[in-house]
Amino acid sequence: MKQVTILFAFFVFFGTNLLAQPPNRVINHFVNEINEIRTKGCRCGGKKMQPVGKIVWSDHLYATAASHASEMEKYKFFSHFSRNGDDIGDRFDDFDYPWRYAGENLGEGQDTFEEVVKDWLESPSHCKMIMNVNMKEMGIAKRGRYWVQHFGTKMPPNHRRTSRKYTEGN
Repeated sequence: MKQVTILFAFFVFFGTNLLAQPPNRVINHFVNEINEIRTKGCRCGGKKMQPVGKIVWSDHLYATAASHASEMEKYKFFSHFSRNGDDIGDRFDDFDYPWRYAGENLGEGQDTFEEVVKDWLESPSHCKMIMNVNMKEMGIAKRGRYWVQHFGTKMPPNHRRTSRKYTEGN
């Protein structure tokens, strides 16, 4: 109950400020919960997913998630595409995140982090994104009814992307 109270207080006080980072205890909760799933492995739909490495929090990916969640909240829409048609790769580029891998989970209407994670795990595509071995960093934001979980892995130094086209990584 204490964790739910902390998370509720965070979203009440910081939920409308795009630049406000969650407190460390909230970040740690998000990362620990996702890493518990990733390191145990799970079943995504009918597919058994083997354990994968831990993920780390990215302030950069939090900002991209918060931006998309804020746009959906402001204009009352729910989509992996921005109102102007940008996908996650475009949004990462707009925030100068040099992505090699990019992924996104969305949720709408869940009151708590635990609820949205439960829903993501019940959806094979969302679950596979959580378990994607290529994803090394994560940021999560909630604005109003909308949750955005961004995953990414940066391009290695001295490399460049040869295609700007984003494709779903599962």
